[in-house]
Amino acid sequence: MSVPKEQVTQEYASLVQLATDLDYVLGTLKTATQQLSQSGVTRDISVLAQLPKTLPILNLLEQLEALQTELLVAQERNQATVLGLRDRKVVAQAIDIVLLFEVLPRRPRGVGVELSKRLTSHASSVMTSLMRLPNGRRNWEPSPQTMLSQIIERLAAIVDRGSQVEGDVAAVLIGKYHSDIIASLLLLAYAPLPPAGVDVPAYVEADTEKRTQLRRVFTRIFDSSSPYLLLETLTSLLNAATRGRAPRWFVTVCGRFLARVVSKYEDNGVRICLDFLAARDDAPSAEKLDRIAGLLLAPPSQTDADSYWLRVVPQLRRLACADDTQERVRQAAVFSLRRLADTQIRVFEQQIALPVVEPLRRWFVTRLSDRTSDDNGLTETKGLSRPRIEVLGETLTQTVATASELGATLDALRHMVLGGVPSVQFVSALVVPVFVPLFHWLAFASVDDAQPNDQTQDTLRDVLITTLSELPATAATATILELVQHTRGDEPDCEWPVFDQSGQMTELVWHAGTDEQQQH
Repeated sequence: MSVPKEQVTQEYASLVQLATDLDYVLGTLKTATQQLSQSGVTRDISVLAQLPKTLPILNLLEQLEALQTELLVAQERNQATVLGLRDRKVVAQAIDIVLLFEVLPRRPRGVGVELSKRLTSHASSVMTSLMRLPNGRRNWEPSPQTMLSQIIERLAAIVDRGSQVEGDVAAVLIGKYHSDIIASLLLLAYAPLPPAGVDVPAYVEADTEKRTQLRRVFTRIFDSSSPYLLLETLTSLLNAATRGRAPRWFVTVCGRFLARVVSKYEDNGVRICLDFLAARDDAPSAEKLDRIAGLLLAPPSQTDADSYWLRVVPQLRRLACADDTQERVRQAAVFSLRRLADTQIRVFEQQIALPVVEPLRRWFVTRLSDRTSDDNGLTETKGLSRPRIEVLGETLTQTVATASELGATLDALRHMVLGGVPSVQFVSALVVPVFVPLFHWLAFASVDDAQPNDQTQDTLRDVLITTLSELPATAATATILELVQHTRGDEPDCEWPVFDQSGQMTELVWHAGTDEQQQH
């Protein structure tokens, strides 16, 4: 239902004219709807021939542009009047008509939000009949003298000229039709050109200079949009493309720019993405988690892959390991890291495995052969990033890994290994290299005088068992043999650090000059 021109804000002449033109367009469409309802949408389509062949669609676009200009001028003079609900309804209805008759008919199948998601079922069937007749003709053709690129540029220009006036034309465009603007710009600027001699589709801009200009327009709108709006737009376009069998290149481009949203925000781009994609589902399916991982781990085109992973993977690690991460977000982050281990093992080892279990890796590099003495007789161990040396009577004690470091490592393993089913590559890179110190930690936590923590014992035991169960038989056997080799301790030059109690916490220390080392 249209808004009478008498009920809109009268001080904007373009708004009054917009309401007048819109009333005529909607009245004409109402007549078509009534006739189709009486005759049957599929049985007697000939009633459409009685309707006018053209509608003043482009007049609506001109009035939208004029209204935005009037609002800007009024704002500069400090005379701007906020558009009321009826005013914004007129603007939204006018944009709907422009898109339905000038933009949607020119787009390929599967690109953008389909009619059934925009209108009621009856209105959708009517609009489909108006634009797609059974014999392949269209009763309502887009204006032949206007190209899609011209219409989209004009709409984008309104967005560029957006003011701070609440509810202006630009605000309505961005708030309700952001996906239409983005989809059309992607079509025009990024669609591959057909081979020579093949007709160029209406949605493709063939002029190279024009394509460059449209890409600049897209970049401006992309950079000025909020991350959540971009995520909503691009995911809706991807979902529609999957259902509607859109061109494959369009799906690829949408995925590329979705990944760019993630890399655009260096500190929390991954969290923003997962908050939107995963946090809304009570239990994300494996298929959806796989799709999310694919989007996060696909570097955008013309972006250095290593630089992209350096920005994204540490964020995934923080989300996977932090105790305050929402469980569904953590689930998606861990799933993505497992996919990373399967597809980019070098990246996984460098950015996940090494940082997470680094405190336990020091167990191997802290041994007798690495010790040197200074002039004061104090002994230091080579290869430690943050050694701490304490003199306790005649015993030199060096902390190899503090209680807080061990606690962080154990929490990370609990979240990453025990949440779901890890792959062979995942546990091979993350757990197998520190299987021996994990076993010794479990042995220490199980003794009576170690003030054991049941949760610590359970976590350590579950991590070790899960690792062995996921490994192939040969790899599991090799891991057990390595454990036996490091447990014998019959070589006097192979002294290893031991787990010890510091108050209520466990830390990994190396004792020199006592019999305690040999006992452990």
